[in-house]
Amino acid sequence: MLNHQFVVEDQTVLKENLMDAYSWDSDGKVYKRGLGVVEQAVFEDEFISYIHDTLRWLDTWNPSTDTRHTGLNVHGITVIVGQDILLKLEQIIRSWNELLSLAPDPIVLTGNYCIDVTTGKRCDEKLVYDKTDLIDQLSKLAVMTKYAAETGRCIIHFGV
Repeated sequence: MLNHQFVVEDQTVLKENLMDAYSWDSDGKVYKRGLGVVEQAVFEDEFISYIHDTLRWLDTWNPSTDTRHTGLNVHGITVIVGQDILLKLEQIIRSWNELLSLAPDPIVLTGNYCIDVTTGKRCDEKLVYDKTDLIDQLSKLAVMTKYAAETGRCIIHFGV
């Protein structure tokens, strides 16, 4: 399963090679300098794709290319920094959280267009999420983002 992880980081780490500062175990948990699991919010790639358009409203930085852009670097690292941008991310995540809290459990979303191999007909992928788990991860990311904004830190996103 392809996942995206979000962690809070001190801005001083941005002067380092971020890939050298972090590692992952076989379960996909993020470790900082191999010492311990970092507090993280984790989302499946399909869910990030589902909310991708709203994340493009954020001005972000790609440390791999040292360029500013909008949204997430889906296949790499994205740094979300600056109080205004972090507070915007918090609002976006809280809005998704509020909207999805109205959904039945499990939450079923429409994914990518596909072709049914048995009938050859068009179909839409169905994304199914445990409501409690998804809401918990969204809440965690909102809290982490608010904390980063209030303490002058940043959010680092690790794409698939």
